[in-house]
This record gives sequence, structure tokens and C-alpha cells, in this order.
Amino acid sequence: MRQLVAVLGLGTVLLAGCNQMKWFRPSPPVEGGLVMTSANPTAESVVALLNDNARRLQSVECHDIDLTCTQGIHSGNLVASMVCQKPRNFRLMGKVVNNTVVDMGSNDHEFWWWISKADPPHLYHCSYEEFKQIQGRVGLPFQPDWIIESLGMAEFAPGKAYKLVSARDNTLELVEDTYSPQGRPVHKVTVLRRGPNQQVYVTAHHLRDEHGKDICSAIVLQSQLERSSNAVLPKKVQIDWPAEKIRLTMTLNDVRVNAALTPERTAVLFTRPRLKDVPSVDLARGMDPPSGAVQRAGGIQSR
Repeated sequence: MRQLVAVLGLGTVLLAGCNQMKWFRPSPPVEGGLVMTSANPTAESVVALLNDNARRLQSVECHDIDLTCTQGIHSGNLVASMVCQKPRNFRLMGKVVNNTVVDMGSNDHEFWWWISKADPPHLYHCSYEEFKQIQGRVGLPFQPDWIIESLGMAEFAPGKAYKLVSARDNTLELVEDTYSPQGRPVHKVTVLRRGPNQQVYVTAHHLRDEHGKDICSAIVLQSQLERSSNAVLPKKVQIDWPAEKIRLTMTLNDVRVNAALTPERTAVLFTRPRLKDVPSVDLARGMDPPSGAVQRAGGIQSR
């Protein structure tokens, strides 16, 4: 089951996009930095700085994403749209020649994904509560919470014992020692690079096991300053799941921050879609009972 979910969950995205190679626009060397108030920061001051930036990002919307999916030696490209809204509203849809081939999303209750080229192309879903109980048995490369964190939208919980470690190459590591849903020790590490004028740049987020081995990581290859909110967020981010040899690289072009989302649009965006003639599978409970022929709903609306 673990290997099945890992392959269907994200690895088969590359099957949808293979042989659809396109020229990617060059990314201008623009970076956004966060300004520290002290030359000798503490863990508390870094947490406050990151939280201040995260509070500026209530929603992120992008209808022009260059998405590259890699598993092992195989790779494929898609054009994607994404909308994220705190705390757990997320939707990403990938297309090949104007045909939707990938649909991943979540809301406060559950998450889901559908890959058109998977065999079989089931719609997989699970509630967050039940996923906690099965996570040790089911390997899941796609987790919406990790996407939210990689975009810099997630806030650090106050009152926790964070550690700030000076690392090599003029970098800082903010470390949170916590536990996995299975009760195993894990370490959440945010890496920041020092720049001129007391600026720092978030360069990576890591989730590491008790032995220091990466479970997953998000490498910020390029950051950007969104001027309407004065928030810094990734321009290009690479998300890795080493155990499954899966890499997802997203380049976000023409990002909109904190755009108004009406209740009607929110309901459409962040509701699990219905697919005609496609069985739905609950990761915790198995195959859903058939509900008859229904039409697909819940697409990402354009601006």
C-alpha cells in the first residue's frame, strides 16, 4: 500500500507531463530579504520575524506555474494553477495542452488528489484525523501542510523551545524538536542565509528524522518581494521526498497575494471534486460506495 500511494500520489504526475516539454521563461535574479533588527539574533527574534512575514500572507494565488515533476531519472513538465488560503485551503491543478491531468487539494477537514494517467485513475482522499491513525502504514508524498510551509505562509507556534544554530557559510538554522504522528522524534529546520544590511533569506525548510536524515525538504531557489503586502515568498521552490526519489519544482509567475475570495468561490475551490466514472478511494476506509454518474466540479476559476 505504501508504494502504491507513493507512486500514485505524486510520482505519476510525470507520466501526465512527459513528452510535453516546453521552454521555460528565464527567472530574473530578484530576491526578497527579511530585515533583522539585531546583528545578534535570538531564536525568539527570528521566530517573530518569520511570523510577521507569514501574517502578511493570508492567501497566495498563481495561475501561471511552471511545474516540473521528477521521480528517479524520469521527469515531466506541466502548466499549473494554485490557490492557497490559510489555514489549510489548498488547490493545485496541472494541465497538458489545456486538459486537466492533475488535481490536488485540501480544506480544513480533508485532502485529496487525482492523476489522470494513474492506473487506475482513482480519486484518493482522507480526513486529517483519520490520516493520523494510518500515516505509519501509508506513505504519502503530497501533504498540503508542507506546501503551505514551503511558501512561508505557516506561522510558528508561540511558546515552543526553538533553537537557533549558527551553521557554516554564514547561515542560521532555526530548529524545532517535535514528534511525528507515530510518536517518533523529528526535527523541523528552517535555514536562513545572512545577507548585507542585516537581511536574511529563507533558503530551505527541512523535516528530519531522529537521525538527522531528511524526510522531506523544500529548497527556496529564488525568492520574491510581493510589494502590495511587502511580504517575501518563494519565486522558485524545489520540494523533495528522498525516500520516494520524488522532486517537485515550482516556479511561480505573476503571483497574487491576499486577493479577495468570495464564499461562493471558496466553496468551489476547496471542495473535493466529483469525477464522472471515476471511483473514489478513502485511504483510511477503502473504496467509497458508488454515488452514480456525477460531473466534475470544483475547478480553479481564472481571474
